[in-house]
Amino acid sequence: MKKSLAVELLVIDLNTCRRCVPTGEQLRQAVHLLAPVAAALEIDIGLAETVVSTPQEARESALLTSPTIRLNGRDIAQDIHESVCESCGDLTSGNTRVDCREWHYRGEVYPAAPLPLLVEAIMRALLDIDNLPLVRPAPLSELPENLNRFFADRKEPGESCGCC
Repeated sequence: MKKSLAVELLVIDLNTCRRCVPTGEQLRQAVHLLAPVAAALEIDIGLAETVVSTPQEARESALLTSPTIRLNGRDIAQDIHESVCESCGDLTSGNTRVDCREWHYRGEVYPAAPLPLLVEAIMRALLDIDNLPLVRPAPLSELPENLNRFFADRKEPGESCGCC
């Protein structure tokens, strides 16, 4: 039976966020680079990108921060570090503070997941696929405060920011 690795990107925005957009680009590149390796190892590798649009979707997907990358249901970065994300704040009405994930890798802090971090994480998963069964994170009973603020004050699609 052929094994598979499910690569999943969960974000609150894939159009504006200066963290989610480049993280998605880097993740697509990492999967593309490692597709031949996965094929050689007889592992199907699939990438799913999900824009979480409502608090209910965030609870159901167990979203703790944006962006989140999961391999067979497991977050690639167990420690969550966040900082102010002005571009996601622009998606809200008023001056809502929105924090997005920042990535810590080899002693540096990055606003978007760096390609080497992603390649390493996916490669580790491919090499340890027998110990990485697919899991589904349990839905959250409550969202983190940061996501509650974002969804509570999010502008409707097409709503002007009032600045232009």
